[in-house]
Amino acid sequence: MEEQNVQTHKRPVFLTVLCILTFIWSGFAILGTLLATFGMGALTSMLGSAFTGGTGYMVVLLIISAVSLFGAIKMWGLKKQGFYIYAAANIIGMIVPYFFGTVFNISSFLFGLLFTGGFIVMYYLNLKAME
Repeated sequence: MEEQNVQTHKRPVFLTVLCILTFIWSGFAILGTLLATFGMGALTSMLGSAFTGGTGYMVVLLIISAVSLFGAIKMWGLKKQGFYIYAAANIIGMIVPYFFGTVFNISSFLFGLLFTGGFIVMYYLNLKAME
């Protein structure tokens, strides 16, 4: 009987952990933005003038979260394009608040930059395992 030399790609454990964390985070983000979008009237009345983004901002965040999740799903399947989708969505997600005037302070921006940048770098380190 002939042996077939089939090369199977195995997902690295580190990539698996990153994807699972992204699935969890994106799931919460999608749920939160959906709830905030539909409850915008109550949210605006509670936060008053502190929240200036409005429904449009929540919809954009929902789309960004969904695209980020889609990128992570692609990376779970070991597709490089998932990295580029994920990275683009998250970089855009860092810029979008400026267009809606919702940037609250520099420390939250720096934390977001460190967190987002860290995940992009960690995914980049796993790029060689993807096709």
